[in-house]
Amino acid sequence: MTVKLVARLHVRDYDTFKSVFDEMRPVRQEHGAKNHRLHRALDDRNQVLTITEWDNADQARAFAHSLQLKEAQERAGTDAPSDFTVYEEVEAVTY
Repeated sequence: MTVKLVARLHVRDYDTFKSVFDEMRPVRQEHGAKNHRLHRALDDRNQVLTITEWDNADQARAFAHSLQLKEAQERAGTDAPSDFTVYEEVEAVTY
């Protein structure tokens, strides 16, 4: 079952966040990440949403609770509590 880990977070500076996010790519891959999508809010360019695809929920949760991610969030300047939720895709329709 493929799942998505959706993370909503706020950072002090997007460019700093993006640099750390890019550095974490090998760590995401080591934990089993297949791909990701990165979004920024239009109203607040430091409000970030990431959607990462995993083969299973255990992989996604292990990454979300990892010490490596916690340390990366500190380096990236996360300035508010982050929200991590694992979702199962139940439908995909292209228009």
